[in-house]
Amino acid sequence: SPSVEEGRRLGDFIRASFSRIGIDLQVRLSDYGSYLKRIYTDRDFDMCCTGFSNIYDPSVGVQRVYWSKNIVKGVPFSNTSYYRNPKVDALLEAAAIELDPAKRRAEFLEFQHIVMQDLPDINIGVPRWVTIYNQRAQGHSITADGIEGNLANAYIVS
Repeated sequence: SPSVEEGRRLGDFIRASFSRIGIDLQVRLSDYGSYLKRIYTDRDFDMCCTGFSNIYDPSVGVQRVYWSKNIVKGVPFSNTSYYRNPKVDALLEAAAIELDPAKRRAEFLEFQHIVMQDLPDINIGVPRWVTIYNQRAQGHSITADGIEGNLANAYIVS
């Protein structure tokens, strides 16, 4: 999720964009803990901006955003929009256990088509991830987690 300053700039941009089509928005900024409580526990919002990472597999990073069984009061980074679609639920559940890569890909493609029609969320940006390291540092960022992984296999070459 954005820092307070990033949130302020994003809020200003979205407010200005919506005003061009005649919609006035009130932007509420707060510290991160208050934001999480307002969004995921109190559900006190009409629209929110939040960041999600796809992580290394859609069944881990994407499913939580669209699966109706992940509408759980007080659980951050879940189905923020309260999106419910039985067909999407079935596709996500099937893809999570599918062993055939071609079938799994087809299930996720169908899921994407439905979500693009329903549009419960609007993706407005994708961060650019950069890793800066010393050439002596080896074994970092080697798993599917990339820079979000741990440093269990990292070491320094003398």
